[in-house]
Amino acid sequence: MPRSALSSSPDQDRLSSDLVIPNSYKGSQGMRGDVIQHAIAQSVEAKVEARLSVILEGIGDAFYSLDGDWRFTYINRAAQEYFGAPAQDMLGRVIWDIFSHSEGTELRRRYEEVAATGIAAMFEAEAVGVQGRFLELRVFPYNGGLGVSFRDWTERRRTEEELRESQARLSALADNLPSCMVFQFLDSAEYKDRRPVYISKACEQLTGIRAEDALANMGLIAQLILPEYLEQMHVRGMKAHDERKTFDTELKLRHAKTGEIRWHRMITMPRQLSNGTYIWDGVQYDITDHKRAEEHLRLMVNELNHRVKNTLATVQSLAVQSFHKFGITASDDIGAARTAFEARLFALSRAHDVLTRENWEGAYLSDVALEACAPFRTHMEDESRIEVRGEDLRLPPAMSLSLSMAIHELCTNALKYGALKTSAGGVRISWATVPNETGTRLVFRWEEHGGPVVIPPRRTGFGSRLIQKGLARELNGSAEIAYEPTGVVCIIDVPLDVPFS
Repeated sequence: MPRSALSSSPDQDRLSSDLVIPNSYKGSQGMRGDVIQHAIAQSVEAKVEARLSVILEGIGDAFYSLDGDWRFTYINRAAQEYFGAPAQDMLGRVIWDIFSHSEGTELRRRYEEVAATGIAAMFEAEAVGVQGRFLELRVFPYNGGLGVSFRDWTERRRTEEELRESQARLSALADNLPSCMVFQFLDSAEYKDRRPVYISKACEQLTGIRAEDALANMGLIAQLILPEYLEQMHVRGMKAHDERKTFDTELKLRHAKTGEIRWHRMITMPRQLSNGTYIWDGVQYDITDHKRAEEHLRLMVNELNHRVKNTLATVQSLAVQSFHKFGITASDDIGAARTAFEARLFALSRAHDVLTRENWEGAYLSDVALEACAPFRTHMEDESRIEVRGEDLRLPPAMSLSLSMAIHELCTNALKYGALKTSAGGVRISWATVPNETGTRLVFRWEEHGGPVVIPPRRTGFGSRLIQKGLARELNGSAEIAYEPTGVVCIIDVPLDVPFS
């Protein structure tokens, strides 16, 4: 460092003032006193220079100083690493000689401006020493020359440029979407520190808050969310942030201008940029009409279910009254037919109950099978005699009803003639999905065991016709009943990937 930078340091002033030179050393001893003063100055200068060097090495930023003739007088380690050259190769040399291609650059112009005016400046510019890099610089008058501290912000610049390009493309599309607000958040180490970098104009229509105001203060939108959704949003948002996964939620929000409470859906997805950092892309749109339509549909389905059950009850009542009119008893053939008819109506009603619980969107096969077997298991001391097992498979409504009626007919037959007729017998109900060249198929198996020896019937009853012909036709599949001596086996094979007739 130049000596002039140290000549008036506080340490030197203090040490000089503390030193008292006796009168005997003055006069003829004056020359000796000058030598002592010079030694003290050198000592103080060395101490201050050492302290300053420690500071400049520890600040983290690159730093160098130039004298009035643009020569390097000091270069800290960070600057040496950035330039890729040791200090001894640069000290004492003119900066513009080392970086000869700096002529006419913005960086040189700003350096010369600070040198001429004596006014410090902070600016960003493309590096001269390392092409393709961008620097954030602070240049200030220092010791008759310039002091320069800088940091490389190339990666941040590239991130911001990529964001600006992304935002420009996003804005061109998003600002013309009247019912969907699009936004972006810049990632951070902590979920609460994420900050918005873009919000589309639809923000004002959806929330009553201008996009510019929301961008400056996201709390304006947060305070519109109804309190019962805030905690859930925060917990799920933190989880999505930590796991870098999509965040999808529905919430109620009070419009800032109209005060109307409406349903919104918010989806936020992480996206990794080319430099490894993340940005979160999000959409928020009003789903109030969709929610109202869902509620209306639920009401209609419930009303339909109620009417179907009433219709089944009416049909059952008509059957009872019709049979009763002729004084038929349950022991007669027609009485048995009446009992079977009523049981089938109950089976159909129970299948409807399963679908009603699922809003007629489908049902799990395990629920269908257990509900169909329930009336038969309640009269057994050991309910495990009817074993139900299979993968968790969801079926469409038509298939659920058909299989429910088939299971009822098989249980009825087993109770009258087969494995459920004796206390030692039982039934295994199982199923699996099997892929083939045309798609996925459901293979359903009914297998009786431990009952009396099976004798094939001489005629085909209603239950067999229902399963082998009606069910197979309705489900575009096949159904086979085998009367094995050890017990009846029924295998139903139907496609799961094709429409039903």
